[in-house]
Parts: sequence; structure tokens; C-alpha cells
Amino acid sequence: MTRCDRFETEALLALERGLPLDEHFSSCPDCLAARAAYERLGGEISSLGMEDEPPVGWQARVWERIATAQRRRRHRGWWAWWVVPAVAAAAALLLFIRAPTREPAGLWVKVEAGKTVRRGVDAQPGDRLDLRASTGGVPHAELRVYRNDSELVLRCSSQPPCARRGDELRATVVLDGIGRYQSLLFLSKSSLPTSASDLETDTSAAFAAGADVELGPEVVVR
Repeated sequence: MTRCDRFETEALLALERGLPLDEHFSSCPDCLAARAAYERLGGEISSLGMEDEPPVGWQARVWERIATAQRRRRHRGWWAWWVVPAVAAAAALLLFIRAPTREPAGLWVKVEAGKTVRRGVDAQPGDRLDLRASTGGVPHAELRVYRNDSELVLRCSSQPPCARRGDELRATVVLDGIGRYQSLLFLSKSSLPTSASDLETDTSAAFAAGADVELGPEVVVR
């Protein structure tokens, strides 16, 4: 038997507009369960206190660490070029010309619509977040997605739901609840530190271990 989805497709919009619901929503088991789940989620969100919020200014600190790491990479590349003897530099240039061009490391994010009725331009519960990343040849790479900066909803490398082929890494995650979703690509020459399921803690640990982090756009689900 097909599950009834009228609560998500009809009742949510009616409740947002303050409109009454018809008798179906007081007798349908699927709709009653869906309404209870949304009310429970709303209660949990409203009960969040300051202790559940990330520290003030964490985003600025993360961006500054990323910028510092990128400046350090550029500086190291410039210094190495000038200290390499001329013969070795010529050999390296020849190898570079012959080698296939690598796509630079990066993270691309796309929201795919689910089956719910569209309301506005924001993403909605049930939509999918498609992630594609280029590792730039770095041996250790992970895709991660955090909800509200404090809940890790995706972490994978070469195992499902991730799929890796060469330098390309792909994954898809269902946006199963309202909130802010932040995607990241972690890159490292050595094994990455374990996750603490908190965005600031995890990025700090990654930077301390010498890893680089690429941030994707934040996706808001309403």
C-alpha cells in the first residue's frame, strides 16, 4: 500500500498560512504520524539553548584558517621553484608537459528536488544534495555534510554512499529535515583525524593535522 503524503504536500502549507485542515488529517494514520514527527521536531528546535549553538565567530575562524593554508601552499610552491637546481627544474617541467592535466581540488554542490510540492526557492525536506569533488591527486579525501554545524549527517571517502574514481569523488545525501546543511571536502596527504560530529572541532583537528578543507555553499532547508 502506498504511503499517504498529503500532510507534507498539503497540510504543511495550510498550517503555515493558518488555514484549517479537513477531516482527512484527523483520521489518516500516515498524516497523523507525519504531523507528530513535525511537531516533535519543532519542539526540539524551540528547546535549543545557547549551549547548543556553536561558539561566536567560528565561521570567521574557519575561513581564516583556510585562507592561511592556501597562502602557505602558494608560498611553499614559490620557494621550491627557486631552490631546485636548473637541471632538475627542466626535467620536472618536461614531466609536467607530458603528464595529463589534473583538475584542481574543488567541491561542487547541487540540490535536486524531491517529490514534495515546491514552495518558494529554498530546499525542502526530501530533496537531495548531490556532491562532486575533485581531490587534485591528494591521496586522502573525505566528503562531509553537517546540519546546523553540530550534527554530522554524511562522512565518506571511497565507500558508499561515496563513490571514488581516480581523482573524482561523488556522493548523494537526502535532506531529511529542516536546518542549515554545510558540505565540506577534507584533503590530506596522511590519514584524516576521526570526527567529533561538530564542524568547528572537526575542521580544527583537520588543520592541526596538516589537512586542507574546501567549503561548499550552505544549503538551507525550510
